[in-house]
Amino acid sequence: MKYYKISEVSKITGVAVETIRYWEKRGLIKPDRKYGNRRFYTYNTIRKIMKLLESREKQNLNLSKSIKKQLKEILDIIKDTNL
Repeated sequence: MKYYKISEVSKITGVAVETIRYWEKRGLIKPDRKYGNRRFYTYNTIRKIMKLLESREKQNLNLSKSIKKQLKEILDIIKDTNL
């Protein structure tokens, strides 16, 4: 099994090292600890990070759609009241 350092995982996924550590603290991912208690990640952890990114992108997309809908409603109200 191949192990990756946190800096390598960051480069592969595009996620900042600080974010990876934060997700670890929140219990979303769990690295293996080896060689002086240093973090090492497996391919499965990298896949999980990619799924977290996908989920976050979907949430942002849904939020964006919601905001656009709200703005359209506001513009319609303004148009109807001749403001």
